[in-house]
Amino acid sequence: MTQMPIVRQILSDPDTGLLPYLRQQLQTENFLHFKALFGFHVDEYSTQVTSNDNFLEVQTALLLTLNLSIVVDSQTPPDEATLHALEFQELLDAQIIIWSKDNEKLLNPIAQIKGNLSQLSEIPYQGGYLPGFEIRSQFTLNYSAGTTQLKQSDELTQERPSSLYSPGERTPISGQYELINSNGEGTGLEVTSTAGNPFPPTSEPEQSYRLVDPTVHKKRNH
Repeated sequence: MTQMPIVRQILSDPDTGLLPYLRQQLQTENFLHFKALFGFHVDEYSTQVTSNDNFLEVQTALLLTLNLSIVVDSQTPPDEATLHALEFQELLDAQIIIWSKDNEKLLNPIAQIKGNLSQLSEIPYQGGYLPGFEIRSQFTLNYSAGTTQLKQSDELTQERPSSLYSPGERTPISGQYELINSNGEGTGLEVTSTAGNPFPPTSEPEQSYRLVDPTVHKKRNH
């Protein structure tokens, strides 16, 4: 079975995801007297990479904004309606914090939620327009996108760094190769050889080549 990507687990997993959790909360007694719809978008993200000789870890910070519409009774005075919306925002923020403390996929709980509350106006709701507010709640989710054991390639792991190659032998990996004398000592002379091509002839018998600097190909981002 294919593993669900981490970001999808955090946002959409039926059991632990933020969005199903909030939809469920909106159906509970605390929220029943509110009429609300919500969606979300991502404002920005940053990716931090930590690596050493053995592993590579990718950590992501996702700046998420929840867009909410909350409807109020048309007979409610504006001041009372605004208090109604603020109560909703407080309850919702508290639930988001609780969710973040319980979610094991996050590196740390949400530390701050920034909110924005519109003025009372006619807002889109279920195909029409009703009096209400538009509420925005913005916060950052920090999570580890994955830790990978570093393997540049099976060939690189097997062939590098002590293997010696004879003149005329096919080059296994593109890179810089040092010329090694008959005593197994480096001469300080280097050649560049491309994978698949034969190593060049040496000036003296029983000399060989050893990989000292493999060529690194940068991956293009699509």
